[in-house]
Amino acid sequence: MLRSYVTIVVVSYNLIKTEELMKRFVVIVLLLAATMSGFAQATKVTRYSFSGSNPGGLWYTMAGGLVQLLNDKMPANIRFDMVASGGSVENTRRIAMNQADITLSYSSHIWEAKNGKGIMEGKPSDNIRMLFELYSSSHYFVTLKGKKINTIQDLEGKKVVLGSPGSGSSDNSRRSFAALGIKVKETELAFADAARALQDGAVDAMGMSGHPAAALVELAMSKEIYVIPFSAADLSKIVANTPFFDEGVMPAKVYKGQDYPVPTFFFSVYLVANKSMPDDVVAKIMEIVLSPEGRKYLTTVHPQFGGMRDNVAGVKQIAVPYHPAAEAYWKAYK
Repeated sequence: MLRSYVTIVVVSYNLIKTEELMKRFVVIVLLLAATMSGFAQATKVTRYSFSGSNPGGLWYTMAGGLVQLLNDKMPANIRFDMVASGGSVENTRRIAMNQADITLSYSSHIWEAKNGKGIMEGKPSDNIRMLFELYSSSHYFVTLKGKKINTIQDLEGKKVVLGSPGSGSSDNSRRSFAALGIKVKETELAFADAARALQDGAVDAMGMSGHPAAALVELAMSKEIYVIPFSAADLSKIVANTPFFDEGVMPAKVYKGQDYPVPTFFFSVYLVANKSMPDDVVAKIMEIVLSPEGRKYLTTVHPQFGGMRDNVAGVKQIAVPYHPAAEAYWKAYK
């Protein structure tokens, strides 16, 4: 009888302990769930689109480097996604039409978007904000040695890849030929495809903005390329037609076999953002990219990053305002 009583007491005690443990377990689970929910809320990721370029072009390398740096250094809840693009024309349109958050763009295209001219004919946009000048870019034409193409005028009637569809290279090639009255058989191809077409003899020449370009570096390793120089008269006409162009010289030895400087024209490339980008995000972009560490890393990605600066005169000429956070950065910097 005593044993039965003891058994009942022990069982009852165990049941009570089990019930208490279950209650504690439920409380712990609920606390964990609440904690995880709060953690998820705290680490909600905001993504921003970075409109870049396509393989083989200068900007594919440069935009990729910027996105890599920003994603490495930004807080974990802020991410940048690189979006493929033809280049400056498409990039500028995307920012102007609220289809991208940040990008690289030519000075001429920024001005056209602001004023509803050229690439944004009849559709002016106030959505673009300046951050800083990335570098001064060249535009030039490349052919293969042995094609008997020595001057820009020799391209008359030839099959020429203007650039990638939607790129600034294409736009610059068209502007060049229009200013000089040269008619060519125009085509557009992605940069890597254009270099292959030139290598295979499918085209006679290709246009490119910025140097060195990965597609041409690779081409020069297998073929003897010739970078076509502009004459002084050519450059005078081209620069007169576009106020954002300036005469300049591409240094020798940019590409294998190019042991001579190349007279050509130059223009500014800017990093720009949509005006809706939050001030704190833009402030972090400025801080990360323009820090000594950021500059050092980016110049290993591409040497053109060495030219990053606040081009006050250039921004004034374009007449597009700075993003407020960029303006604050430059005021503090000075």
